[in-house]
Amino acid sequence: MKYIANAFLPLLILALLLPSAGPASAQSFQVAAMSAEASGNPGDYLEVKIPVTNISGKALNLRIEITDRSNLPEGWETQICFFQNCFPPSVILKDGAMDANLSEPLDIAFSTTSSPASGSVKVVVTNLDNTDEKVELTFSASTLLASADRPAASDLLLSQNYPNPFSLTEVPTTTIMYRMAEAGNATLKVYNLLGREVRTLVNEFRPIGRSSVTWNGRDNNGRLLPAGIYMYKLTTKSQTLSRRLMITR
Repeated sequence: MKYIANAFLPLLILALLLPSAGPASAQSFQVAAMSAEASGNPGDYLEVKIPVTNISGKALNLRIEITDRSNLPEGWETQICFFQNCFPPSVILKDGAMDANLSEPLDIAFSTTSSPASGSVKVVVTNLDNTDEKVELTFSASTLLASADRPAASDLLLSQNYPNPFSLTEVPTTTIMYRMAEAGNATLKVYNLLGREVRTLVNEFRPIGRSSVTWNGRDNNGRLLPAGIYMYKLTTKSQTLSRRLMITR
């Protein structure tokens, strides 16, 4: 018995020295952080971003899934923006391909209400080519911070349209949300890549707060625009914000 114990002693010491096995970390993609947060005023459209990088050396099939919205205040909505697209708030799971060596921010946007609150969601990123590779992220947003403590310029917001891109044959409309920092005249216009205006969506006095407008992909004369990339621009007396959108057939 003494001989057997002495024989196993080196194995026991080796086992104690080796690191214990833990959950395998994802080797095909990396995330810049495990959590992120943003703050703003009640009614703001808050975007919370965590960069995701494909390090596999080849195209990667990923799944983005909002798995827990139990900490979301009543009336709040979330929107996934990834795979170079933005999706309606009703979409909580999206599969897509990520090109090799690409880094893209995973953007979870919070549409808040007029009541101050804070909330968070859990999001799981999974490698569909190896479902053991996954990571859970936490995205948080708060409108409890007084506006006096924040720069006024950050209060004017222009959201990414959803869906984006939008198909004139499959999903013939897209929605653009924006928030006015102060009451006043506002214009929201769509331009082609030559800088030529193709559609005026808003041109009127707007109150403080959040608004939205739906666009059907038609120009000012009611004609369907060709597929391609366009820019939409929100302009007030003190500031201008712009984003890009894509139309497909």
